[in-house]
Amino acid sequence: MEDDKIEEEFKLDGKEELKLDREYQKKIIERERKFFEEFKTFNEVFDQRTLKTLFSLLAGKHLTEFIGVVSSGKEAVVFKARKGKFYRAVKVYRVATCDFKTMIKYLQGDPRIHVRRSSRRMIVHAWVEKEFRNLKRASEIINAPKARLRRENVLVMDFVGYRGEPAPKLKDVTLEWEGCFKEIRESMKKLYEEGELVHGDLSEYNILVKDNSPVFIDFSQSVTIQHPLAQPLLIRDCINICSFFKKKGVSCNYKELYKYITGKDINPVDEMMIKQL
Repeated sequence: MEDDKIEEEFKLDGKEELKLDREYQKKIIERERKFFEEFKTFNEVFDQRTLKTLFSLLAGKHLTEFIGVVSSGKEAVVFKARKGKFYRAVKVYRVATCDFKTMIKYLQGDPRIHVRRSSRRMIVHAWVEKEFRNLKRASEIINAPKARLRRENVLVMDFVGYRGEPAPKLKDVTLEWEGCFKEIRESMKKLYEEGELVHGDLSEYNILVKDNSPVFIDFSQSVTIQHPLAQPLLIRDCINICSFFKKKGVSCNYKELYKYITGKDINPVDEMMIKQL
């Protein structure tokens, strides 16, 4: 009985409830408007739907704030953001400027993803889903950022760096190169054997260095080893890695690296297909 009385005291009538609801809606609309205005300071242009998706990450408390731009390219922008005391990287694909022909080529051979040539936006959404799954799998096996969530053309992952400062790329550091090559070689092998993945775009530009260890990033082009392009992509990765480390004085050969990873010699047909990638 006592609980019923308390509940009755705090019960709102219809008008009061409607008034509170309107006030709440006004606050959300005002917060959204301010977000759109503040986002202009990043000098990045996105369509209204993408802006609403980014705002929903704040409204849903998945993120606390957007801080700035880490990198900006033709197809995607990576923002630095925070969730509480933790930093996050937020990758936003530009729907209008993505290379859809390339995306379709990588998506169609992936047994995990089913996509039709329905619309540009749906293709980008499938691309983000693929990258999300690749990161989830890779981060369990090797040094790679952990994927946190994906929403339409937006992917949120762990930020790789030191107290909010991005970790440097492999090309911009000085290391003990022989040991670094061996670490990367082991990561490529583990990714292939345990994760059944090929990075597909591996080079000194897509490897960061944190605590003197390599961290693989950008798994957007990564494919499963069952994909028709898996072997040509792996050969290209091996060529890129050996090309970089040779310049650093490391004795290595892309054919030997490929055999170390797969246990097989390179198929000449797969090597010829690199030109078509």
